[in-house]
Amino acid sequence: MSRQEDILKVLATKSSNKQLVHRKALEAFSDLKQMLRETAVALNGQICAIDHSVVVEFIDRGEFEVEIRFSGDSLIFQLHTNAFALPSEHPLRNTPYVQENANRAYFGLIHAYNFLSDSFRMRRMNDVGMLLSRLFVNGEGHFMAEGVGRLGIPLTQEHLTSAVMQSWIEHAMLQAMDMDLVVSPFAEIHDISLMELEGLREELRQRTSKRLGYRPAGLK
Repeated sequence: MSRQEDILKVLATKSSNKQLVHRKALEAFSDLKQMLRETAVALNGQICAIDHSVVVEFIDRGEFEVEIRFSGDSLIFQLHTNAFALPSEHPLRNTPYVQENANRAYFGLIHAYNFLSDSFRMRRMNDVGMLLSRLFVNGEGHFMAEGVGRLGIPLTQEHLTSAVMQSWIEHAMLQAMDMDLVVSPFAEIHDISLMELEGLREELRQRTSKRLGYRPAGLK
């Protein structure tokens, strides 16, 4: 077999599968956007009847990113533009599911990050967000998710449904609101330089983050 034939074989198999994975992930992300939009409208209408100061907002940030803001929190959902192969040591590599078809080990990724809404409003560029979960979708439309508690979903050979997606969104919102902003120890912040003070005047540059007592399994 010539080198060009080798190249064509890879293009027709691995490269073709990666394109399929990307299309499936893009479809899932499009559905996610629509659900977030509908969720924001529904929740905002209901909370406004209870407390006008609490707002739920939907913000479309382009083809690969979307935001929902609520109760001082922002969830940022990002679709990665590439397809990823599971590492060789991943348990799924040894399952009949993947061994029957190696293409099933390639996934598109949707990440769910939690930030403070004020980090965006006040452009505090040093503030830190947290990865709450990531959703995996392969070329067959099968899916799984890594995350904390109910944000973790084992691999299923069923297609990603609206009900599953809606549940993932709602659990992410609940998880974000469950993590309160924690005051830093006094001893860690009592020293401040004149330069830092000037920075605070300009941008509120103190680094702010929610302190979590966990790291999602498999996330480094």
